[in-house]
Formats: sequence, C-alpha cells, structure tokens
Amino acid sequence: MAFDLQEQEQIAEFKAWWDSWGKLISLGLLAALVAYAGWKGWNAYLASQSAKAGVIYAELDKQAQAKDLAKMKPAAEQLKKDYSGTAFASRGALLLAKSSAEANDVPAAVAQLQWVIANAKEAGLRDVARLRLAAVQLDQKKFDDALATLKSNEETSFAGLFFEAKGDVLLIKGDKAAARESYKQAVAKLPKEAPNVKFVEVKLEALGNS
Repeated sequence: MAFDLQEQEQIAEFKAWWDSWGKLISLGLLAALVAYAGWKGWNAYLASQSAKAGVIYAELDKQAQAKDLAKMKPAAEQLKKDYSGTAFASRGALLLAKSSAEANDVPAAVAQLQWVIANAKEAGLRDVARLRLAAVQLDQKKFDDALATLKSNEETSFAGLFFEAKGDVLLIKGDKAAARESYKQAVAKLPKEAPNVKFVEVKLEALGNS
C-alpha cells in the first residue's frame, strides 16, 4: 500500500519520536505494571497473614477461657514471631498478659505488656497496655514506675483514663493534693456518659474539693 508524501512524513516523524522516547515509555509502563502487580501481591500476602493469625488468635482465646496458660504461651509467641505485622499479635500479647497476671505470673504479664507498648501498630492498644502495666506496677507498689508509665497517652480518648489511673497511684502513694488534681482532670476529660465518671467523682468528693 503506497503512502502519499504527507503520510510518509508523519510516519517518519513517528519513527523518530519512537526512537527517542518509545523505549523509555515502554520501560515506564513496564515499571508501573510491575509495581501494580507487586502492590496487589503484597495486599494478598497481608490478607493471607491476617487470616492465618486470626485462626491462631481464635485458638488462643479458647485456651484463655480454659485457663490453659501452658498452651497460650507458644501460641502468643508464634503470633509475635511470625505475624507481628497483623492486628492479632498485640491482641494476643494483651490476652496472655491478662491470663499471666490472673495466674500471678507478674514477670510474664509485664513482659507481654512491654512488648505491646514497643511493637503494637495501633496507638489505642499501646495505651491499653500502658494502663494495664501501670495497674500491675501499682499492685507491686512501684509507684514511680507506674507514674512514669502513665506519663502520657497517645490517643486523646484515653486522657481521662490516664488521669484517673494517675490519681489512684498518687492517692495510694500518699500525695492527696496531687491525686485530687488528677481526679479533677479525669472528670474534665472523661465523656459525661462514661460509666466511670461517677466513680471518679466519688473519689474526688472523698478527698474534698478544696
């Protein structure tokens, strides 16, 4: 098929343009396709990991209800070791910490809570772990350690709970004035409909409002 002069010029221009840019564009498209395939593959991997971790966590929860601490430990450790990037790893550690504390294995409970604080992906879970660790430290009469644990919260929704916990530590430590101020902050920060608001107000009234 013959082309007229104008068509031949257009074809020649296209060939020249392709020689200059065609390979680069092809490489760019290839890179984009590879990146997309990698993204899809990564999401599939994460979904698979989460599904596997969920099965282990479900079994861990059953063991917790049966109070089988011996079986809980390897399951929780497997979540932390093989599925640390999933939401179940930190929840498994919190569950093991609770069961360990109930079994009076305080060092094990502390170790799990510290792991959550250091490794949890969710700020809310880290705050939960801090509150529970402070409660354990309070039981051990490690008042300064508990106050250090409660020094700050990450999620604003936990502020009231942190102030209440600080008040409890300060009160048992014997610093009533500081405890009073902390309880006042707790009442101010807690949602009005929170179930523990009235209890904090009772503790505050017991200390006096002066």
